Parts: sequence; structure tokens; C-alpha cells
Amino acid sequence: MKKRPIVYSEQELAFVKENCTLVIGVLTDQFNSRFKRSVSAANINALRKRNKWRTGRTGYFQKGHVPHPNCRPKGPNKTSFKKGNKPSNYLPVGTERVNSDGYIEIKVAEGVNQWRSKARILWEQSNPPLKPGDVLRFKDGNKLNCQLLNLEKFSRSEHVRLNQMHYNDMPGDMKPVILNIARIQAKAGQLNNDGCSPITEGGK
Repeated sequence: MKKRPIVYSEQELAFVKENCTLVIGVLTDQFNSRFKRSVSAANINALRKRNKWRTGRTGYFQKGHVPHPNCRPKGPNKTSFKKGNKPSNYLPVGTERVNSDGYIEIKVAEGVNQWRSKARILWEQSNPPLKPGDVLRFKDGNKLNCQLLNLEKFSRSEHVRLNQMHYNDMPGDMKPVILNIARIQAKAGQLNNDGCSPITEGGK
């Protein structure tokens, strides 16, 4: 199924252009918060690249740059870590932390990038594994409340529509109505993408 391209308003494009030098994670958070969207960092980065809005960072030293003498490689010395030693900022498996997006993560193994979403772990302990495109939302809007009863699973398209309709800000008695509308719109969008024509009155 071919994905529809993301359409940005003039205000959104102007915002990304004006703030293109921000770190991509920060830029994405500010964009989604300002415009009530749910666009991924990869999409914002792709938008930035397409329009050649440079960050000003190359990741390389400029020609003629002379590194500081203390930055040159040195051999081991008396202060070097010995085999088996752990750095002072070492965190054991099972440690919880709040990431830059405000979600709780749990360290599940040793090594680099061995952290997983606490909400996802708790959900999959009692439910089938999440599929690509599935999104967990917090019923009370609190990302730190990972209790199973506070989690709901949605498709990516439902998630986007709920954000567009400010679902979290709606009164409790309105949320079921908003949820049904989002699911109907998401299903209609899926049928259109699959090439199915909606049924008209009279079955024609």
C-alpha cells in the first residue's frame, strides 16, 4: 500500500525553515507540540533535506583545523580503566529512565542502545506483540503513567487523527465520540488507499 505524502502548511514549512539548525529530536518535538501533529523525526529530517535547509553541522573538522594536543591518541596510563571496571555512570539492567521525549525506558540488556519502552514491555506482557505501525497512547495523557489500564493501542493513522482533533484535551464524555470518528476516518482513508470506492446511496 502506497503511503500518502505528508502535506505541510505554509506556517509549518516556515517554522521548520526558521528552526532548521535545531537538533532533529528537539525540532520534531517543538513542531508536533506547536502544530498538534504526530510527524516522525525521520519525516522532519527528510523535509529539511529536500528543501536544503542546512543545519550548519557537517560532522567533520574543517580543512586546516589543528586538533588540541590533548586530543591526540595516547596509550594506556595509570588512570585508564582496567578490564572488568565499570564507569561511574554505569546503569544496571532493569534501570528505568525518562528519555528526551518524556517516555519511560527500561534497560533490558548490557551494551549500547539496549533500552526499550516501559509501556511497550508492559503491554506485550499481557497482549500480542505490537505490529509495525501500532501506537500506544496514554488514556490520561500522562506519559509516565504506564499502568496497563492506562494504555490503548491504535493504528498510526488513528493516532494522527486523534492528535488532529485534540483528543487528549477533550472532556471525558466526548472522547468516545472523537475516538469513533477517528477510527471511521482512518478506515475510510485505508479503503481509499486500497483503491476501494465508497458505497453510495442506493448501492450505485
